[in-house]
Amino acid sequence: MKKLQTVLLLVIISLSSNLKGQAYEHSLGVRAGYSSGITYKGFLRHRMAAIEGDLLYNRHGLNLTALFEYHLEPFRDQRLMTYLGGGAFGGNWEGEFSLGLAGSAGIEFMVRDLPLNFSLDWKPMINLYRLFEVDLLDFGLSIRYRFSL
Repeated sequence: MKKLQTVLLLVIISLSSNLKGQAYEHSLGVRAGYSSGITYKGFLRHRMAAIEGDLLYNRHGLNLTALFEYHLEPFRDQRLMTYLGGGAFGGNWEGEFSLGLAGSAGIEFMVRDLPLNFSLDWKPMINLYRLFEVDLLDFGLSIRYRFSL
């Protein structure tokens, strides 16, 4: 009987080391920091890539940002991910209509027993239309509710 228990334990351990958890499908929440507002993230099916959309207000004005982000699990932990990406934004910059490029880099932690995730990120921006200006100090903390449709 002990041999059977040992074999079963070894099989379970070997299978669990090869399993990889999938990222959540959607999340919606708030971001607080230099730019604050509403944030949404949706993962592309069966991939570690996501689309993020933010409606954020900062000292320049109100902007809508769309980002493509690629996620990595650096420690093979299904709850901690890092991500890097970029995209575009448009809206108000110092009272003028603006368009520009935005980057994104951060760390995201998913709570196991609650449908919440927390991310700490950096989103540098370069305004290209009307006023050329660079803003590199956009750090923030996002709290999102995870859900599936």
